[in-house]
Amino acid sequence: MMTRITLQLAVMFGFLGLSATHAADAPAPRPATVPRAIVLPDNCNTPDAMAVLPDGTLILSVPNFTDPTSPGVLMKIAPDDRVSLFCKLPPHPQTGGVFPMGVRQAPSGDLYVADCQILDTTPDNSRLLCVRVTDGRSGQVEVVADGLNVANGVAIRDGYVYVTDSETGKTADGAVASSVYRFRLSDRGVQVQKGGGDPHLVATLKTVSKEIPVGADGIDFDEHGNLYVANCGDAVIEKLVLNQAGRVVQQTALTASGQMKSADGIFYDRSTQQIFVADVLANAIRAVTLDGRVKTVAQSGDNDGSAGQLDGPSEAVVRGQELIAANFDRVFPGSVNTQSEKPYTLAVLNKAGQP
Repeated sequence: MMTRITLQLAVMFGFLGLSATHAADAPAPRPATVPRAIVLPDNCNTPDAMAVLPDGTLILSVPNFTDPTSPGVLMKIAPDDRVSLFCKLPPHPQTGGVFPMGVRQAPSGDLYVADCQILDTTPDNSRLLCVRVTDGRSGQVEVVADGLNVANGVAIRDGYVYVTDSETGKTADGAVASSVYRFRLSDRGVQVQKGGGDPHLVATLKTVSKEIPVGADGIDFDEHGNLYVANCGDAVIEKLVLNQAGRVVQQTALTASGQMKSADGIFYDRSTQQIFVADVLANAIRAVTLDGRVKTVAQSGDNDGSAGQLDGPSEAVVRGQELIAANFDRVFPGSVNTQSEKPYTLAVLNKAGQP
């Protein structure tokens, strides 16, 4: 298993993995100039992933890895870009911290959130949480599953919630193993079994990259039920075909290696049938077609994000005709980004690319 120090570097890639709800295909809430920056409060130093609600509101996860003295929170971005606190989350009883990453809204309105406990020295403390939501307000927070190692991206389909675990050990040939788990939306208090024997285990990924030892990251479904998972270190998107029992019957690489530097959070846009991929190392957003073609939608040089540029993006979601990227703003070996600094921002771009 990777050391926790290695995993601390790995988790800073933003993992996401959150995929957002697809009510995002509705018209944009209002005309606005793009690109532009949505500036976050100082206690939101590491924005990661977003869920898009039916009215165009975003729920933003903020794990605050850059400065963990600010607890991880969920923030609300209104359709007019106003920023406010959505809810605080209960810390893990053993680690004393909470680090929300992937987030997705269920049909009930409840939010499912990956709590990535990678900064703790003890492995397998990550959780999958459910934030109960009534009339748009947060309520009780319940533990769906515990015992994950690097809980990351979240997706929901047909009564189940899927979560990626970005590092679950080593393969026989020494590569990084990672996993996708599936739980019922109604599950509570599940303790994940290690060693590959857990009945909730759906798929295992293999990552051969030595430079970026990070596996399954962002995750999302298309309208046909095909599951897509970002293999972060190998910088490819994998396509998983599931049967009615939720088991993988086919697993292939959708994209060829060498087309991206990394593959962090992903979001499937039904209106264009493209997967938007955050290439955090290249400071870019890529669009991947369902036949595996890759194009660059937006890319920035090294900057502070203040003018709506990309600044180490961890995920990009669609709101109407806008592409909104969370600027994770961390520095990694080989990354375009060379400094983590204020302001803490989301970048708002044109979905078709920067004008």
